[in-house]
Amino acid sequence: MSLSWKSLNVNKAIVSVIKKSLKFKRMTAVQSAVIPLFVANKDCAVGAVTGSGKTLAFVIPIIDILLRKTTSDQMSDTDVGAIILSPTRELAQQTYQVLNHFIVDNPSIPLKGMLLIGGTNVGQDVERFTTNGAHIVVSTPGRLCDMFSKCDLFASRVRKCLEVFVLDEADLILSLGFDTALNTILSYLPKQRRTGLFSATQTKKLDQLIRAGLRNPVKVEIKEKTTEQSTAEECLQMPQTLQNSYVCLKSCEEKLAFVIQFVRRDLNAKYLVFTSTCAQVNYFSKPISKFIQKKAKSFVVLKIHRKLKKSRQKIFDEFRESKSGLLLCTDVMSRGVDIPQVDWVLHLDLPNTIEDYVHRCGRSAHQMGVNGNSLVIALPNETQFIDLLQSKGLEVNPFDDSLTVDSTLKQNIIDFVKRESRRDQNYYELGMQSFVSFIRTYSSKHCMSSILYKKLDINDLANGYALLKVPVMPELKHRPRGKTVFNTCAEDIRIAKNFKKQSFLAKESSEKVDKRPVKVVSKNASRIKKCKLKGKRKKEFIDELDLQELAEDSRIVKKLKKGIISSQQFDQHFGL
Repeated sequence: MSLSWKSLNVNKAIVSVIKKSLKFKRMTAVQSAVIPLFVANKDCAVGAVTGSGKTLAFVIPIIDILLRKTTSDQMSDTDVGAIILSPTRELAQQTYQVLNHFIVDNPSIPLKGMLLIGGTNVGQDVERFTTNGAHIVVSTPGRLCDMFSKCDLFASRVRKCLEVFVLDEADLILSLGFDTALNTILSYLPKQRRTGLFSATQTKKLDQLIRAGLRNPVKVEIKEKTTEQSTAEECLQMPQTLQNSYVCLKSCEEKLAFVIQFVRRDLNAKYLVFTSTCAQVNYFSKPISKFIQKKAKSFVVLKIHRKLKKSRQKIFDEFRESKSGLLLCTDVMSRGVDIPQVDWVLHLDLPNTIEDYVHRCGRSAHQMGVNGNSLVIALPNETQFIDLLQSKGLEVNPFDDSLTVDSTLKQNIIDFVKRESRRDQNYYELGMQSFVSFIRTYSSKHCMSSILYKKLDINDLANGYALLKVPVMPELKHRPRGKTVFNTCAEDIRIAKNFKKQSFLAKESSEKVDKRPVKVVSKNASRIKKCKLKGKRKKEFIDELDLQELAEDSRIVKKLKKGIISSQQFDQHFGL
């Protein structure tokens, strides 16, 4: 199989961009296998390792197919010829940037692109499409559904003109719960089209993905590292340039200190640090920023998760462009996101599944030929997860390093977090939310939760989070707290109780404010309803009743001022 770009039967303008702008000298295995099939009108289900060049494997055929259409037919600006569906905004933005290399300021490729993602008003997207049009649309599932329902022009042009539909990271689209959205999208697409499913992993869900809209597809699977003991359910692939390791710490209190020490050793590197939940990202970002930037103020420390809807793209771009730094994140960053030269992926929390581990690790060594590293920071009860990874044929070695946790730094971090919690009620509550969210994820969503959670030392975990008190929650009701003693004092308990009281009072006050005012019904309503008078006489009767009611109200006001009646009686009279 030739890897030369010249061997491709595609438009010369495309090859020119690849060589001059992208400067890729030859194709990757997935590109050489998929592009000829796609160009030859075949539906494709493609599984390839992270960093294998999947994006170009569908962008190039899309452009070539639409260029051929422009020579045979006159395409209007609103003729949507291709849709690329991405699971996240970050991946959609990234794909759109690759597309722009070909179509922006290039007269040889007279095609227009459009990016449709959340975080902006859908009305603006409708107006942009109506005014400027688009031939190639890169979108997330939710925003694409919005466009179909709110822009008749868009829906009609897709139905009439669509040539190619691509699902990038297709299994993730389904695993994120976009099944309904995907069914809605497919209902708007013409049946006569080419469809491509692209993913870094091929699992038992592949058949479900194929049924989502492919006709007699060609299955393409490009492997690098694969488990020798892989089952029919899973095929795990890792870049060959990625080194995976693990370290087992004595207690949860050592985790943050270890990460901070580890990063301080090389402040010229880039780090992705994964946690389980959004609350943890918000909570841990404060001490990590404090103790790393204390040594190097220019070192970038950022945080990102799915709830940061409006600022996510800005944060993502800042980290991509920085030469060094740390990004604290959830698994929103584990799939398909291309960040140049991530030197280390640090798993502060275990990934929930083996596939999640593979995708997290894949953020390092993501680019072709680039070396990367991954380090799992485990607790004594979590070594069985490492055994599971190794049993699946994944090479995960002990971290061969003399780094030991500095006990002074460890205590300084704990003291800092506790001081912040005592000082700031919001930060205290964030710590509680962080602990609760982790427990709920660890006890129910992890693939080994039934084994790992039983052995988890709850008090050690609470000490590691530097909590003032252990939260009361159903998951801990009938569970032993562990052998470790929880570090607290009478003052911390008093502060925690005071915060709880303030929170309760604030909530109660808010509920009172939020209550809608009771609609005041005239006391004379029943008398007016029973009145049998008509016309002018009825109007005079109503006016007289209103005057009587007004006089009564006036008397009540005077009684309140004189102290004859209480405020409660006053409110009762007026229905307040």
